[in-house]
Amino acid sequence: MDNLKNNLNKLRSDPGKIFGFVYPYILFVIIALGILYITNLGNIARQSIPLVAADTTKLTDLPVIEPRTVPPINIIEISQPTQELIAQGKEAYTTICASCHGEDGRGSGPASTGLNPPPRNFTNKEGWKNSPKIAGIYTTLEQGIPGSGMIAYNYLPPSDRIALAHYIRQTFVPDPPVDTESELTALDQLYFLSQGKEIPAQIPVETAMNLIMEENSTTVQTLVQKVNQVNYESDAGARVFNSVTSNKLRALTTLNSDNSWKQDYQKFVRTLIYNVNSNGFNNNIFRLSSDEWNALYNYMNRLF
Repeated sequence: MDNLKNNLNKLRSDPGKIFGFVYPYILFVIIALGILYITNLGNIARQSIPLVAADTTKLTDLPVIEPRTVPPINIIEISQPTQELIAQGKEAYTTICASCHGEDGRGSGPASTGLNPPPRNFTNKEGWKNSPKIAGIYTTLEQGIPGSGMIAYNYLPPSDRIALAHYIRQTFVPDPPVDTESELTALDQLYFLSQGKEIPAQIPVETAMNLIMEENSTTVQTLVQKVNQVNYESDAGARVFNSVTSNKLRALTTLNSDNSWKQDYQKFVRTLIYNVNSNGFNNNIFRLSSDEWNALYNYMNRLF
């Protein structure tokens, strides 16, 4: 007991000795924490990397477009409403638009149920995506409105779309704003309204690829049959072909890619020697005599 008191008195008189007693314990704790940190470094790094949401972008294929000719229109002239244009627009509206936008143009047609956002209320002058001007309505009909139920109606002739715009503006839109000449000119230049244009056909990429694969598959099968025919026949031309080819199927593919050689002997020769060794033919082609060239040419004409 006396020793303990003496030690406490010594510590009080010399506090620095306390550090000497606890230093080994502090050092041990620091080392232990360091080992624990290094051991879990991988988990710490993984937790510090923000999670990346999976890409949910939906890729859509090209739509089917029928080839057609778009007739030209005089946008300045047709921008003035007439009874004929309004009647034409009413017919188009009743057929195409009323199911969603309603007979009264308020966006409450029978097909509007569940659409989000709801169809445009033409009687409301606020919130128009492309404005209630002729140019704005035409642009909407041309492009549609992404993210809504409003699809593009660019298959309609330009005159029908202008007529439709006139009917909507005259029947539903209160005090419809008037297009300036520059706005109409810009619309004309953007969509080539005064020039007209040819719309080429368009099919989905997947459909096109399937057609190409089917077509190529038929071609390959036909060429394989020709290879078998060459292997079976003992014609002089067949023997020459076998001697000058390193890949018979590729050689026949070369000839099949452009059969204009059938009417031009010189072109036939050029076709065979061009890119030799990569077109299915080999260097023996340069050793052929005139008779062998003739035999080969006549035989290929019969084969194709």
